[in-house]
Amino acid sequence: MAGLAFAALILVGGCAPNPQPPNVLLITLDTTRPDYLSCYGGTNRTPGFDALARSGVRFESALATSAVTPVSHASILTGLNPYEHGLRVLSADSGFRLPPSSTTLAGYLKSAGYATGAVHSAFPVSGYFGFNQDFDRFESFDGNMDLLPGAQKTTWNLDALQRRSDATTALALEVIDDLRSDGRPFFLWVHYWDPHDPTLLPPPEWLTGITSGAGGGAESAQYEEIYAAEVRYMDRQFQGLTDALEKSGLRETTLIALTADHGQGLSDGFKRHGWAAHRMTYQEQIHVPLMFAGPGVPISQTHSALASTVDIVPTLLDLVGIPDLHPSKLELAGRSLRPLMEGNELPPASAYADQVNGYDFNASMTGPRPDAAFLFTICDGTWKLIWRPHMPEASELFNLLADPLETVNVIRSERQVFLRLMEDLAQRRPWVLSPFQSDGTQADDGVGEALQALGYAGGDGAEGTGLVWQWTCPEHPDFLLPDPLPSAAAHAHGADGCERLLVPISDWSALTQDE
Repeated sequence: MAGLAFAALILVGGCAPNPQPPNVLLITLDTTRPDYLSCYGGTNRTPGFDALARSGVRFESALATSAVTPVSHASILTGLNPYEHGLRVLSADSGFRLPPSSTTLAGYLKSAGYATGAVHSAFPVSGYFGFNQDFDRFESFDGNMDLLPGAQKTTWNLDALQRRSDATTALALEVIDDLRSDGRPFFLWVHYWDPHDPTLLPPPEWLTGITSGAGGGAESAQYEEIYAAEVRYMDRQFQGLTDALEKSGLRETTLIALTADHGQGLSDGFKRHGWAAHRMTYQEQIHVPLMFAGPGVPISQTHSALASTVDIVPTLLDLVGIPDLHPSKLELAGRSLRPLMEGNELPPASAYADQVNGYDFNASMTGPRPDAAFLFTICDGTWKLIWRPHMPEASELFNLLADPLETVNVIRSERQVFLRLMEDLAQRRPWVLSPFQSDGTQADDGVGEALQALGYAGGDGAEGTGLVWQWTCPEHPDFLLPDPLPSAAAHAHGADGCERLLVPISDWSALTQDE
């Protein structure tokens, strides 16, 4: 049945074929902050991305669902939040792979007769994480997460398992020719990696004027200069891709969506929040660019309405225009942004993000930043709550309109806003309350056991982490329920309307005591 929807499209109306649906090109930029693109007001010149923005629609307030690559990409590809698609961590005994039961954008379009392909630039979006499903051609990297001698986290071969954006663009153009060979419309996902790290640098002429010296971490001036140069170089390679589409006559028939999986703290994030990398949910890490261009997309529009990367799949499917794939017929967390493009308003909605660093074997940051072990975040466009159930007293509420840099925590003074956003979180039930157990889908490599022996996340149940979860509600913090939550007790507690607010905690006292 793979080609039935496409066949139906071309046969409607007797013998006169309808136009072929547009090609679809999804571009994901790894670790790319919007303010390092000049179309988002940055001083870093990015003419390729700027040209895309001028030719289509740019969203100013888009949030990723996670600040770690595979988790965020799973949401971009499925239109689902992490607690719905099930890929929650980079490394664990399970929970790091997109389930085979998931349907991705590639799967939806393949069912409508599209040829599907993907060209990636690094291991974290490889078949190892389940991203190869639904693709006719998948240019991946074969590798594993390994525990190196003396290390206290798993890692992968950063030197061998990534490619620079010039090589990615060259391969993408080859794959486009391959996908087009039988005349079908194509879907291609292209992933660029360059700004993630300085392992593969741009050619020397792109690094002219960068501060010399020993360098430093992501909070250093030299790192930031290299980061900006890598964004500029990636922009040039993206421009090469779109120029090639223009020359081949494909640009006018290709629908393009561009976003990033997450950002990076850098020096300003370090100054404000004490963290220069990613894996947290402050704006410098989850605010991402989001642009659409091509058939059916207006030209030179900018929207300030809150968007999420889960909106990409429904928006593209809506724009493609295949009736069987209209987002209203699918079970997606996101919503189509097409009405906004056409001048209509959308009902208010919130955007979700999380980090389950405490149960991720790759997240060694939980040592220096224990407050980042479990982050559950909800944003309504004005207010943003970062809830830390293991350290409730460290949770934060920000008014993004008055405080876009997230420097003033108003969780105590804005209690009604806090309760409203907490209710949103509680109804989603996104919690991960114990380490990921082996699901039998991978070989037993002993990595989990080795890390557990070092005192890392793991063990049998939450007790293996030193956490004992309980349930309560912000309205009645003295009423504690054990985990797992007995349904009868929850029902009894909900008799006064509080069941909607039940959340797990490990210590509530510091947040609820009088000031």
